[in-house]
Amino acid sequence: MIKNIVIGKNSSISQFVSKYLQNSLVLSANDLDEFNLKKQIKKSKKINLIFNNFYPSKYLNTLDISNFRKFCELSLEKIFFVLETIPSSKINKILYTSSASIYRIPENLNNKNKDNFNREIYSSFKLAAEKIILNYANKKKKNYFIMRLFNIYGNQNDQFSFIEKIIRAKKDDKKINFINNGNSIRDFIHVKDVAEIYKQFIEKKIDSGVYDLGTGSGYLIKDIVDFSNFKKTKIIKINNINELNNSIAQNQNLIKVLKNFRFRDLGKYLKKNLKINKKPIEPILNYLDETNRNSNNGIVIYGAGYAGKQIFQELKKNNEDVLFFVDDDLKKQNTNYFGTPIISYRNLLSIRKNFNIKRVYFTIPSLDKKSLDLMLRKIRVHFFDVRYLPEKKFLISDKIDVQDLNIKEVNSILNRKQIIFKRIKKLSKKTILVTGAAGTIGSEICRQLIQHNVKKIIAVDKSEIGIYNQQKKNRNNKISYILIDINDHFFLDKIIKKNKVEVIFHAAAYKHVNILEKNIYSAIKNNIFATFNLCQLAIKNSCDMIFISTDKAANPVSILGYTKRVAEKVCEYFNSIYKSSKKIKIVRFGNVFGSSGSAINNFLDRINNEDPVEITNKKASRYFMTVLEACHLVLQTTAINSKGNIFILNMGKSINILKLARNLGKIKRKLNNNYIFKYKEIGLQPGEKLKETLKDKTETLRKINSEIFIVLNKKKKDDKFEFYFEKLKKNFFLSKKDKLKKELKNISRFC
Repeated sequence: MIKNIVIGKNSSISQFVSKYLQNSLVLSANDLDEFNLKKQIKKSKKINLIFNNFYPSKYLNTLDISNFRKFCELSLEKIFFVLETIPSSKINKILYTSSASIYRIPENLNNKNKDNFNREIYSSFKLAAEKIILNYANKKKKNYFIMRLFNIYGNQNDQFSFIEKIIRAKKDDKKINFINNGNSIRDFIHVKDVAEIYKQFIEKKIDSGVYDLGTGSGYLIKDIVDFSNFKKTKIIKINNINELNNSIAQNQNLIKVLKNFRFRDLGKYLKKNLKINKKPIEPILNYLDETNRNSNNGIVIYGAGYAGKQIFQELKKNNEDVLFFVDDDLKKQNTNYFGTPIISYRNLLSIRKNFNIKRVYFTIPSLDKKSLDLMLRKIRVHFFDVRYLPEKKFLISDKIDVQDLNIKEVNSILNRKQIIFKRIKKLSKKTILVTGAAGTIGSEICRQLIQHNVKKIIAVDKSEIGIYNQQKKNRNNKISYILIDINDHFFLDKIIKKNKVEVIFHAAAYKHVNILEKNIYSAIKNNIFATFNLCQLAIKNSCDMIFISTDKAANPVSILGYTKRVAEKVCEYFNSIYKSSKKIKIVRFGNVFGSSGSAINNFLDRINNEDPVEITNKKASRYFMTVLEACHLVLQTTAINSKGNIFILNMGKSINILKLARNLGKIKRKLNNNYIFKYKEIGLQPGEKLKETLKDKTETLRKINSEIFIVLNKKKKDDKFEFYFEKLKKNFFLSKKDKLKKELKNISRFC
């Protein structure tokens, strides 16, 4: 077995690396001599060398002529000594713990200011040590790794770690130093993550190179201090200190090697150790944001909706640098658009001194004049050049997009009250499979699950472009996207088993009424048979399952309605046959405002083109709610213990379609005073109802809470379901199209 020798005894890294690596030995750089070193290596044929030796960081501030010799010895001479003493034939791999501080060197080459904290000396010696290792490894043809380490936390005895200083100061009610108002951004990595990564580099076959060792995410120091709830009297402000504004690991090479490595969460660590009961802080930048940015000079766009993205594209055509999007929507914050980060306004104010912001574009055209004036006044307090869309000089488009409408505006259009969002503890630490994960419902379920602290999400969909788009939007390491058709029973079973899935959210379905009227085979296969297979897998693998249904399943008249109603019956059948603690729940609700291919998007297309809006019937009405609310209520049903299987969401009052279209037209008129709303009736299409209903004629409802009902209906005979379901399958496989709709009706009516 290869022996692992760690040089550097007292550091956090040495302690944890020695625990993670088998057959390891830690040698103090202070006590290293030739006799003891040769004695230790004598019995080993091969050795991995891990250099953690360096002058203790906590003493850097006191470095002077009296201890320079010791500093040089621990920083460089011990490396010469070890490499001279150990025969090169015995050395297998060399790993050197460097520091992210070397990135300070280029900007400090001509710096004549006093180096108050001896950071420049420290970083210069680190770079020198790197060059020694590189020179030796290249000449001797040895596998080497230079690990440029960012800020460590996780060892409460670490006297240098900023995070541990914060925790100790808070617990002991002591003061902390607050440098430059906390406007710098730093990358923090847990010491256990470092040890695990070192273990992989030592034990696996990995190419030699220089690696940034950090999470790739940047936290604002001010956010960390604010989160820690320090009293003002406990904060010592120190300003005008020369330091890097942003220090974030560009860890793309590291990620390629580690693949699915999951870094520990700093926000959760602080929350746990400080015992603070509020949402953990989150990073505001990542390495992709930094590497995609050409400079620290540029423009900020306030509003990451359709209009803001249009301005972004125009600015890019003119080779303008966009530094950030700012958006008040929590759903958009901490994501990005084409590599440009979307942050909160508060974050922008905190870090604006780090950037030369030439101009701010305010791009939320749906605001009324009073709200617009208030927003512009707020921004102009801090920024000189602020421009907004309604000014003709800067107007790019008067088009509206559903993404421009916030939840309050949508609920106002729909005449709904906003629901209260709750944390669902039952989902915490669970591994969850979501089908149809690239669709409107599936993708929002995935996004919300992350907020509920799930362990892992397996997001499956058969749309390649859909998965591609979701991967761009959600770069969260908790989500794994898999391209698969849910009718592939065998492959899906393997995925569930391999990942030990505990809960399934089944959102995959064909849903367009007019298309399914002409494609009954595809509707039955995808909406019914796939659901049957998934129920089998849920029972087989002891998973809870939540099936997403539709109001069109109540008193169905369309192929969509019948197939979803039969799929509900499939779920009820499995619950009846298998009396296990694991249940298959059904959640039924109406239209989701702005979902792909919905009437809302069709209305907006025609309004934007100033064409007459096509209305099936002036008296037609539908139920609507936002995707945010619908998915949150779907998640809530997992925490409801009930013998009933079908849950119906409180959709409020049915909305007249013509009135809804007129309300959208009013928003357009705010952007373009010349717009005149027009419509034309085209008649109800095949499979469409004049008015939708949420419950079947045979169903009665019981209120669970203000937002969710449960269906109470008489128990059906399972043998009848089996009889009609077998007839459905037989006619399907015999391609008897004329009999399929009859069998769908039979199952809906008698089972």
